[in-house]
Amino acid sequence: MGLDFTVKKVCAPCNNGWMSQLEVVSKAALAPLIVGQDLDLELISLRQQRQIALWATKTAMMADQVQYTPLLPSHQLRRMRTHRAIPGGTRVWIGACQQREPLVTSTTVRVDLTGVGAPGSPQPVGFYCSMKIGHLCLYVYFPAVDVVIQHAREFHLSVARIWPRRSGDLPFPPPVQPRNGEAFEYFAMALKESLYLYTPEEAAAHKLRES
Repeated sequence: MGLDFTVKKVCAPCNNGWMSQLEVVSKAALAPLIVGQDLDLELISLRQQRQIALWATKTAMMADQVQYTPLLPSHQLRRMRTHRAIPGGTRVWIGACQQREPLVTSTTVRVDLTGVGAPGSPQPVGFYCSMKIGHLCLYVYFPAVDVVIQHAREFHLSVARIWPRRSGDLPFPPPVQPRNGEAFEYFAMALKESLYLYTPEEAAAHKLRES
């Protein structure tokens, strides 16, 4: 699925108002990464990281809305509209692809979060959305419960977390990148399958830190 979908649930004032404004404000941070500028190394500031994460989250939310049964609760959508607030627990990773084409591609996946819910409670459900826009790759994850997340070591040179907030500027692009759109799609699913989720208690007991 591309990102040129139409979400009929979005009202005209939102589509032409705050959502349009978010696209305009995000353009300065996104455009150089999408075009690639020959993929020369640059630094993404904390402010830019937050803006990219906000745009990616909004776009993933819209992707969720075109599913037969959307997974995100309505109050999170309202807070995005009223406060431009990234839902608590959301993770956003950034990466790059060597090849610009296909210009846009995206995948949304429901994630059943086994082993991290309270005993006897309904099994929590997560939502994962990967997207490639030109050279820029973004991976958004809504775990729906309070967890600590790590990904496999093999991905450490390919993606970097930009939300929750990092402690400093981020060198970009990463040294290891999918070579084309097909490789990106394979990589995106492999990243999702590599995510290890721990309860906060488990993470504290084993002194585990977020990837």
